[in-house]
Amino acid sequence: MSNRYVCVHGHFYQPSRENPVSGEMPVEVAAVPYSNFNEKIHAECYAPNAELGNFALMSFNLGPTLASWLRRYHPETLRRIVAADHAAFAARGHGSALAQSYHHTILPLASERDRRTEIRWGVRSFELLFDRKPRGIWLPETAVDTETIEDCASEGLVFTILAPGQLQSAGDSGGAYALELPSGRRFEVLVYDGDLGGAVSFDSESTARAGAFTLHHLLPAIARAGGDPPLVAIATDGEVYGHHHIFKDLFLHDLLAQSLAQHGLSAVTSEQYVMCHPAARTATLIERGSWGCPHQLARWSSGCSCTDGRSGWKQPLRDAFDALAHMVDDVFDDAGSRSLRDPWAARDAYVDVVDGATTFDDWYESWRAPRGGDAAQALLLLEAQRHRLAMYASCAFYWEDVSRIETGYGIRRGLAAATLIDRAFGSSLVERFVNLLSRSRGLDQDLSAAVLHAREWMPAPAR
Repeated sequence: MSNRYVCVHGHFYQPSRENPVSGEMPVEVAAVPYSNFNEKIHAECYAPNAELGNFALMSFNLGPTLASWLRRYHPETLRRIVAADHAAFAARGHGSALAQSYHHTILPLASERDRRTEIRWGVRSFELLFDRKPRGIWLPETAVDTETIEDCASEGLVFTILAPGQLQSAGDSGGAYALELPSGRRFEVLVYDGDLGGAVSFDSESTARAGAFTLHHLLPAIARAGGDPPLVAIATDGEVYGHHHIFKDLFLHDLLAQSLAQHGLSAVTSEQYVMCHPAARTATLIERGSWGCPHQLARWSSGCSCTDGRSGWKQPLRDAFDALAHMVDDVFDDAGSRSLRDPWAARDAYVDVVDGATTFDDWYESWRAPRGGDAAQALLLLEAQRHRLAMYASCAFYWEDVSRIETGYGIRRGLAAATLIDRAFGSSLVERFVNLLSRSRGLDQDLSAAVLHAREWMPAPAR
């Protein structure tokens, strides 16, 4: 192998699209001829890349909500992806897969308790799927702050991938850097090459042929790369390879399986590089950075110029989510302690049930409150927590208007959580949540988030 390395990382993720009440997938007209976008992207990207063996050659993360969907609808594709990580491990001693926090929540915007749960669920989900412990983690939107990195380190993770501009004192060429954390721990970061990531994502001409891309883009990048040995990393949404750009799954295979070696370069996974070549350079984290917003994560909170049009709907929506989360948590604190021996630790462990590693009845035997407890009530409370965690997926805030279906998916998760609590305890969380949602209005000021996405939960008008 050459001692000049290229790492291509693909971020594969889709939100929880299924109806939170029925569990059925929605029909998404824009995905025609497929019934929904998961099916469309599976046909164009996930299945072809799995069949070509690309997952064994690249670095990747598979979002747990996408893995759950694949497990239900396309288990053979999921089996191939898992086998690819195992093949990479057998060939190199290090796998190709990274963990991802579970629901694609913007972690620096989450509460401390939610952030820990999302990371713990992501790590455990990885263990259950790939049958090994993860070493690295993909942070949704590469959104990061020191507290998030400390929490990752506490769970035994040792590295992540960040964008250019997220580290101070890091060179323009990217590569590997070490962070010295306030806790005294060390955490590594691979910084990807922004120009190359942009070319792969948005310039279809530059990736028309793998050989030309290697010659005209990768070799010059290697020549200016730092690190010992030199590394060039490319990180993009995984859906670039076949969905966003047709035939790019074939380009990726040609690049990793043939072209790099032909030009004296070696394909490497992010885990392999980090574990075999600890970073000699240190850098300082820029707080609350991401790869999709230079405005302190405002894209997912107060709104900013990263999205077109009026973005004032985002803060009222986040306020509504936060208020609902507090209401659900208050009930969980109170009622949960009567059915679970440690409610918040139980929430962290509930991912075993969510991912199908065990039945709820078997799981509950380990978590039952000392004086008995109510299994049905415990299940309801934990399901309410699952839904309310899922509502924070970044997709709800990412786009330009509150009318987007992704925003609706988040809102309906919150409504499902509120409904479970109301039915069990006679509360009025749904009504209060809908009232808060009415303050979130987008491009059409006459239509609120409540009207757009909560019609079926809204009380009937008085006659």
